[in-house]
Amino acid sequence: MPTAKQRAASRANSQKSTGPRTTAGKAASRFNALKHGIHAQQQIMFNESADDLAELAAEYHELHAPADAGECFLVDTMINNEWRLRRLRAVEADLWRAAHNLALEKLPEGETADFGDAFTSSGPAFERLERIVNSCERHYRNALKELQVARAHGLRTPQPEEPTTTSASPASFRTKPETAETAVSSSPITAPQHPKLVPPTAAEIAQKLMACMGATPILVT
Repeated sequence: MPTAKQRAASRANSQKSTGPRTTAGKAASRFNALKHGIHAQQQIMFNESADDLAELAAEYHELHAPADAGECFLVDTMINNEWRLRRLRAVEADLWRAAHNLALEKLPEGETADFGDAFTSSGPAFERLERIVNSCERHYRNALKELQVARAHGLRTPQPEEPTTTSASPASFRTKPETAETAVSSSPITAPQHPKLVPPTAAEIAQKLMACMGATPILVT
């Protein structure tokens, strides 16, 4: 499937083409658009002209310059419904003539029928024709809208992606405890310094006992 840039480049290249310049070349090129899905042999009925259909298709393809198969389908859909609408206009004219003749048959001899008489005699046929016309117009508008949406999507400038914030990797979480362990291991742990206890001598113990008993302490030399 072609990308948006490829469709835009293809559309730009098609706009640069000047097409055939001679009369014979222009006449032959009108049928080029029919190769994209609109076949003259299948679309021409009664007194319709294949040249008219080819000219219509060439105008649409030159105007919209479809860049891929999807856009060609949408353009061909518009061509097909435009061609059907032209045909339905002729059908409406024929329907009025037939309705007028039918209305004359119902009137006394010598009287003339007007549009009201003709419409009254063939009202359901006109209503059916109106539904078909509405359907063709709806399909045409839908195809045109889808083509415009596809063009807008293909020509839309891609917005730069916002940088996504990534969470810290597990290694970064391990860095802190490892650093703490390194700091603890690098500085030696020293025990708190307490005053050094010196045991009393025998003379000092004797003096404390005599003092408790109220006796005069004997100096020991």
